[in-house]
Amino acid sequence: MSTSAISGSTSYVQQILASAVQTAANPASASASPTDSTKLSPFAQLVSALQQLQQSDPTQYTQATQKIAANLQSAAQTAQSQGNSAAATQLTQLASDFTAASQTGQLPNLQDLAKATGAGGHHHHHHAEESSSSTTDSTTNPQTIIANTLSAASGVQTGA
Repeated sequence: MSTSAISGSTSYVQQILASAVQTAANPASASASPTDSTKLSPFAQLVSALQQLQQSDPTQYTQATQKIAANLQSAAQTAQSQGNSAAATQLTQLASDFTAASQTGQLPNLQDLAKATGAGGHHHHHHAEESSSSTTDSTTNPQTIIANTLSAASGVQTGA
């Protein structure tokens, strides 16, 4: 794979996500408005909100992703103090992803985001050790932290 193919993959992924968001919003019509978030999964709503902010106001996107990173890092410290090292590790990784997003103007690592918000998709079975590391506390739930921070920073409602 050439480096130009790799550098172009980010916009390709964004196109796929935008298409998936539209299809999820209205499966009967792939031309549905991506702002129709009433039927989107919480993960798709977060990605859609991030994309909208990234495209409409890059400065505000930078500020929002910085704030999300700070809030995720704080939640990681909370999780660690509660003895939940798995959640702390996941939250720290997400904080790092959002820090990078704030510096580059790109979306955060969507694989990490999907995993943290439970939208991984390919994990259909649960093991006891996985459930013990789930983040159900709202102070350490990455989806809640990201959605609330986005809403406060930009006024974008994610429904999460």
